[in-house]
Amino acid sequence: MAVDHYEGEDVIITFEKEGADTVVNFEAEITNLSISGGTGEVETVRTFGGRSIQIQKPTGEYEVSFDYVTRDTTFSMLNLDDSTDGSVTAGTEYRSGSESNKKRYRIILWFLGKGATAIQSGNTVVPSKKGELLRYIFTDCYSVSNEEEFAADEYFKGTITFKTSPTDENKYPNVFKEWTSAQGTTPLTVLNTTAHKGTLTWNTTTPAWTGSYRT
Repeated sequence: MAVDHYEGEDVIITFEKEGADTVVNFEAEITNLSISGGTGEVETVRTFGGRSIQIQKPTGEYEVSFDYVTRDTTFSMLNLDDSTDGSVTAGTEYRSGSESNKKRYRIILWFLGKGATAIQSGNTVVPSKKGELLRYIFTDCYSVSNEEEFAADEYFKGTITFKTSPTDENKYPNVFKEWTSAQGTTPLTVLNTTAHKGTLTWNTTTPAWTGSYRT
């Protein structure tokens, strides 16, 4: 991703629950990212005369999975879906049983490259508006699993997996990837209410996110 190397980038993650107008974010809590799917199978139909016809089938779902180091109940909340706005409240139980009523999420991974820094105020962490940024956006995601592991000789960790289709009901994309070498001069695309299903902006003077995913 970076101009001179491809390892060690800082990462900020934002989660937005459908209809909540709340942005939940944290920094550098994942250890591995895997993106798969989005493939379109090709079927070969044999015809007489030794010929064949190739048929392109619809593109499959995208699956996003990342390993994380836990610090609270954030990821459990995403899977159990027992929160009204998508944020984590200390001392609140997150219970199973409501999985069938899950809301969708917009998940964005911000990789900070050369010249970019993370600006923090309390639990709010935003990327600076300068330097190199790589951004993955996944909209209309449903969590499908959250595997937690805690060993005596290790640390509390887990793997969470989300799925989304290539497009939504209005044929807008659900997966976006964009890079800029200089956010200050060539900024990333501004999220809008149609293609991205809601706006998302961030303030670096007083670190804050403002999002409106599917509201």
